[in-house]
Amino acid sequence: MDSYKLELTRARIQQNILAQVSSHPSARSGDIQTLAKLITKSVSEGLEIERVGVWLFNDSKNELVNVDLYLRSKGTHDSGAILKENEFREEFHYLVSEKFVDANDPYTDPRTKGFIESYLTPNGITAMLDGVIRMGEELIGTLCFEHVGKQHEWQEDEIIFCSQLGDQISLTISNQRKNKINDELTKRENELKELNESLERLVEERTHKLKKSNEELEMTISTLKKAQDQLVLSEKMASLGQLVAGIAHEINNPIAAIQSSAENLKEFLFESELSIFQKELNEYLPDPKKQTRFLELIQVLKSRIEIISGRERMQRRKRLESWLVSQKISESFSFHLIDTGFDLDVLDSFPDVFVTDRLEKLLTLLVEEITVYQSLHIMLLAVERASKMTFALKNFVRFEISKNPIQVNLKENIETVLTLYQNQFKKNVLLVKDFGEVPFIEGYPEELLHLWTNLIYNALQAMSFQGKLSIQTKLEGDHVLVSVEDTGPGIPLEIQSRIFEPFYTTKPLGEGSGLGLDISRKIVERHSGSIRFESKPGKTIFTIVLPVKIPG
Repeated sequence: MDSYKLELTRARIQQNILAQVSSHPSARSGDIQTLAKLITKSVSEGLEIERVGVWLFNDSKNELVNVDLYLRSKGTHDSGAILKENEFREEFHYLVSEKFVDANDPYTDPRTKGFIESYLTPNGITAMLDGVIRMGEELIGTLCFEHVGKQHEWQEDEIIFCSQLGDQISLTISNQRKNKINDELTKRENELKELNESLERLVEERTHKLKKSNEELEMTISTLKKAQDQLVLSEKMASLGQLVAGIAHEINNPIAAIQSSAENLKEFLFESELSIFQKELNEYLPDPKKQTRFLELIQVLKSRIEIISGRERMQRRKRLESWLVSQKISESFSFHLIDTGFDLDVLDSFPDVFVTDRLEKLLTLLVEEITVYQSLHIMLLAVERASKMTFALKNFVRFEISKNPIQVNLKENIETVLTLYQNQFKKNVLLVKDFGEVPFIEGYPEELLHLWTNLIYNALQAMSFQGKLSIQTKLEGDHVLVSVEDTGPGIPLEIQSRIFEPFYTTKPLGEGSGLGLDISRKIVERHSGSIRFESKPGKTIFTIVLPVKIPG
């Protein structure tokens, strides 16, 4: 009867310790040092075991390092001791091949006799229980219970208890690795953000230099009005090309480095998921077929990265809350599921996956997986945006004047210029694009880039860089029409007849040469096209008509 009471008391203590350990914040955060101290002390004090220690293998698996050792008689923690495989080769072999080592008499047990001189005798150990800690197939370490000064025969419940604590240590290390991946993702995102900000500052600085260069050029041109026709165009484009080429060169290497880093991180994340994710999946969903279906579900949700309206979000939340309540899960969990793209249609497509008594754990695992993927997706989108900027800059510096017209994709030609002004569009300017189905046209792409730059920049200046800019292309017969519309104050009626005159400008000194529209008109004429405008307060439209094929 006393033995039965003792077993009940021990079982109650074991359950209390397991509950305390599994719910401790350090288990979730991956703080193995704190969790190890909690386990060693609570087990030693609760079950009256003199020595309780957590030992973890190093990366090479040839050393066991003591993370924490609690001595009950002294009430102290210790750490740092090392057991090397080349000194205890046979004993290490048993740890690799067995789930536990229950040495009631460690001095005669072949699995522990190698520890006698250097470990057992100096510490007075009379009974030893090692619970091997694994994560899937990977050997992590061992949890060691050691009695001192009295004989003890290890019971089955003690062995099971030791193994359960070992599983908790394994889960904590898994969380530690996950958190490390998330920290690395955050670090990379911050680095990418800083790089983008640096690129924007660089573009602004070079734009300022370009403005200053234009001012100096305008002062020179004022004495050369009669020769301004081709000279102005070539000199301005040469100055512009040097500055833009410098920008493209300076940002190309950082962009390539970030791209490479993002791809490496993607591979690292995939490989790490396989080792960390599989253990939890085995625990929450042991059926291999269901595991396969669960991974298929992950792929479906990864393809659902989207921004939904507030109304749709509310409707989806209500649907999910009803389902969660029916599954005895807090309805607040719906907020996490919505962000993954999860909806009730998933239940119809994957009904077998959600038949489990660990549903909440499984859903938590799903949310964590999709969240990590979304973070990486955001990083790669940012890299793509920076790459587009580099591509646009490189296109812009290809301004060698073509001797003969070539086939030009107008949409790409205009998009190159828009990319260079994207910083303005994301602030106070709404950009509306309506690119109709138009064929390639014959033309001089470098001059057309200059044409769109003049018209778009004039429109932005007219609106004081806030308002709506609309660009439209459409086909009419054998001509393509391109319109650039802004919501600025309009061109005063009294000066509308003069805006195409060379050197005529209404802008303050230093902000314009009066050549932009004159150069634009000459570019259009070189393409055998025409340019016209309509203007009133709140609406100005410049329309360029270009032939699909230049006559002659």
